Amino acid sequence: MIITQPVSSRDSHSFNSRKWIVNGASVRGISHSREHNLNQDSIYWIRSDDQNLGILSVADGHGSETHFRSKIGSKIATKIATRTLHKFFTEYPLNTTTFPGIRDIIRYSIPRLLVKNWIDEVSEHFQRHPFTSIELSKVSDKKNTSVLSNIISNPQIAYGSTLVTAVLTENYVLFFQIGDGNILIVDNYRNTASPFDKLDETGDGNQIVIPLDYTSSLCMNSSWLDFKVRIYPISDLKPKLILLTTDGYYNSFENESGFYKIGADYLDILNNYGLDHMQNNLKLMLKATSSKGSGDDITLGYLFEKDR
Repeated sequence: MIITQPVSSRDSHSFNSRKWIVNGASVRGISHSREHNLNQDSIYWIRSDDQNLGILSVADGHGSETHFRSKIGSKIATKIATRTLHKFFTEYPLNTTTFPGIRDIIRYSIPRLLVKNWIDEVSEHFQRHPFTSIELSKVSDKKNTSVLSNIISNPQIAYGSTLVTAVLTENYVLFFQIGDGNILIVDNYRNTASPFDKLDETGDGNQIVIPLDYTSSLCMNSSWLDFKVRIYPISDLKPKLILLTTDGYYNSFENESGFYKIGADYLDILNNYGLDHMQNNLKLMLKATSSKGSGDDITLGYLFEKDR
């Protein structure tokens, strides 16, 4: 059985293979509500009991005048990434014998495939819905002519979005990310960690400092080169809860330690109050965080291992 689920529903199905649950929610930020702007975030997941596979994606459209179709871009990103990875890992199920043979494909070819499939879907949408004069006038009013010309020549710019994806197989957990967003991994002892460091590393071990005002995007040229990829055996990682969030959540805290604390907090909620309580109250919790914090859209998706 395969079940797909787009953005949050209180009655949404949950991935139950290996007693894992996948779910989540997305809310419009308080600042976007005041300005009557749409929620630029998206979330999508697939659970497959037959393949013992769960895949979860969240994305954040850039939302600026230049990226005026980023809400559509983020929705395409989550759906395309989740479906592309489901197809790949259904055809090449990961176990200890197959992993060495396709490790480099996972690290290097999958990001390129994700970008290609996203651009193909964006191009198809653009062909059906060309830019309107109103859309282009909003850009020309606030940007110079070279920016407008670049968008017309490269329509995917208007759809710019980040992407964060987790893949849970029987033996491995895989993470793919481009742009802002966060992943937290919580074990049974409430220890919380992230699969990615603040600094990326080149192949020769040198570290590259990423400027604070730089955000990678699916719409950039050669954007697959900016993907971060991590692969962990489940036996090493021992995750109890995996959280994926857009950057509106992280930016609602004064420091990193405050944000990391939500990992143990959500684990406590799930352990002490149950799945129904979590999903029935998740949107309220996210809205409260946005209101008191960044004011931005916030999306949270989670993979949780139920007690056996």
